[in-house]
Amino acid sequence: MASRFRFHGYAIGAAGRVGSPCPELIEVQAATALPQIGGHGTARSVSFRFQDILQFDLADSEVSGTYCKSECDDEPPSFRTRLMSTVEGLNILNMITADRIVATLTSTYTAASNGEPTVRLLGTRFENLKIAGIPIELDLCTDVFDSHETHSALAEAFKTDKNVRALIEKVSLKDRAEEAPPHILHWFHPCKGDELPASRGITPVSLVRGLKPASGGLDCWGHVIHIAGFGTIRLAEVDISRLTRTVNMLQLDLECPHKAMMMFCSVSDGGEDY
Repeated sequence: MASRFRFHGYAIGAAGRVGSPCPELIEVQAATALPQIGGHGTARSVSFRFQDILQFDLADSEVSGTYCKSECDDEPPSFRTRLMSTVEGLNILNMITADRIVATLTSTYTAASNGEPTVRLLGTRFENLKIAGIPIELDLCTDVFDSHETHSALAEAFKTDKNVRALIEKVSLKDRAEEAPPHILHWFHPCKGDELPASRGITPVSLVRGLKPASGGLDCWGHVIHIAGFGTIRLAEVDISRLTRTVNMLQLDLECPHKAMMMFCSVSDGGEDY
């Protein structure tokens, strides 16, 4: 084990910026970060309202970084980072509502990690998400990514496990890329060849294995939903690299009279030894 470990992690409840009709920043809500030495931090934002665009009852974030000594002398110690962000009672322009959104990430690093911490996302979820008043049934594939806890393991599974490959091809919109309009395809990285898709060492995917609106009317492309005259919604995006995971649960680009960008429940880790 190297002599030192640098913890890294943050959790953000909500953030955004408005471009029109009046340019304005939405101050970052419930944001907290880990120092390199580890520790524990929390942040809360209660009964937040921004103009008539955005409101939520609670945003709550927590980060912790700990050194864990094994009870068995033969087992190496570990460094564990746990991050969580929750938003409750969300309402965006009466078009997007959710009782609760949760992003959670646990990263563990040991001497056997070979530079790659194991990362688990179990507990990440949406509760009672509605878009344009339509309930959205979501199937998130946290189980698959938790079964392949490192970037190397996921890359190897992409080559050797047909089920993993089929899932990543599906969430990257491989079979629908040719029919997707440019403003939709912009958010995808279709698979090519036998290598796990990546850009500069980062594999961008979504946890959305299945998305089923309770009724018609929504233009759905994988984890991306477009509503003409309102905007583009992206759900449960994950950036995976050798050292880091970044989870962004809800991102929104408004194109109605309120032009804006917003994001909710974002967590990221990236601790390493040195």
